[in-house]
Amino acid sequence: MLRNKFQKEIEALNLELTKMAALIEKIISDSTEALVKQDNALCEQVIAQRNDIKVIRAEIESRALKIILMQQPVAGDLRKISTALKMITDLERIASQARDICEIVIHLCEEDYQPKLEILPIMGELVRQMVYDCVNSFVKQDLELAGRVIEADDTVDGLFDKLRKKMIRLIKDKPSFADQAIYFLMVGKHLEKIGDHAENIAEWVIYSKTGKHKNIKII
Repeated sequence: MLRNKFQKEIEALNLELTKMAALIEKIISDSTEALVKQDNALCEQVIAQRNDIKVIRAEIESRALKIILMQQPVAGDLRKISTALKMITDLERIASQARDICEIVIHLCEEDYQPKLEILPIMGELVRQMVYDCVNSFVKQDLELAGRVIEADDTVDGLFDKLRKKMIRLIKDKPSFADQAIYFLMVGKHLEKIGDHAENIAEWVIYSKTGKHKNIKII
């Protein structure tokens, strides 16, 4: 009976995490779309969702702490709950990175883009998928999926390196577009950091299942 109640509490926690991840996925997509379309209104919409993220985070924290206090979970279950608490920190930081992208886009809304936006939209979609997959890997306790998220971060890093080289060439060839190139590099760096946060979540998912974090036994 107690186990059934605990399982229902975990399912409710997973549902809240999925809800938070879905909102953050949309924020990532919207920030990328705002960049491509130079959509100032969409930027403002993303920035305004700060409080929505904070509310969901507080709900998850409250639910997780209540489970710990009321259910007194054993080691394996405690790992799941502690992982959920670590995940929401990374998820909130991902949302902050997306908002920072929109702050940059607001400065670019009136400019004609010199370089084609080939790399940044690809990075945006890739990190959005990573966020979906890392949370899904936690809900399903799927270590293989978590591993794929970790591998995907190498692809994101490679794309950022490609973007960096492209922007350096632009600055050399057309110095008048140096400010724009720097802005695009900043956007790329924010997307790269989103990938890092998704990778971090995936590492904690592995811990929740194995008790090891980056091959170090914790509990």
